[in-house]
Amino acid sequence: MTQNHVIDLVEILNNESTNNIQLTLTDNKAELKWHQETTVLAIKNKHDTSTSSDTSQIKKPISSLKNRQAGPIYFQFSFKPVTSTETSFRANKFGNIFFTLHFNDLGPIKITSKLSAYSCVQKVSDSAPHIVQWSGDTYISFSLNPKKTADTIQFNVQGITISGRFAREDQKPIHKEYSKNLRKDIRQTFETFFSQASFKLKDNNNLVLVKTM
Repeated sequence: MTQNHVIDLVEILNNESTNNIQLTLTDNKAELKWHQETTVLAIKNKHDTSTSSDTSQIKKPISSLKNRQAGPIYFQFSFKPVTSTETSFRANKFGNIFFTLHFNDLGPIKITSKLSAYSCVQKVSDSAPHIVQWSGDTYISFSLNPKKTADTIQFNVQGITISGRFAREDQKPIHKEYSKNLRKDIRQTFETFFSQASFKLKDNNNLVLVKTM
């Protein structure tokens, strides 16, 4: 798409669609409402398997420690239900679109969190369930690259920004990988969604989700 086409698309999205696009975070899911379509997405690390599953493929021995294995560091997230209050779209000079979902009018968002048991590099306080408060200027912003084929538009996720501050409610130090883990998992979730979703302009003033997961 040319830059002018992207600018036109952003204008359509901001004029008509933003009132009909919301994201609800609840438990370990993201529920994306796009006009009449609601898609439920799992916020889950690719290594997050059932505890009864064989984890030998993702754990690796630690040479300096006998009979110890290390697995990937990731968190399991469970959100207290919260719904975005504002949606905005903005084009940049490279032909990408920033798709931003704002939560900042709602006060701190609470996330019950637990570090994976697969990692041996952990504190008991990190692997036990604990509440993290997400506060400040809270929003999630995706950089999307639009591609048009005939009358259908698809988006590729190029990047993600999660704004705000993360702090444990019990005032213990938060794990240094926490925000990185959350950003990575939400990005993977929406990469999957946009790779399987397509959109169509309806009456030249609405971008309607016509196919999803």
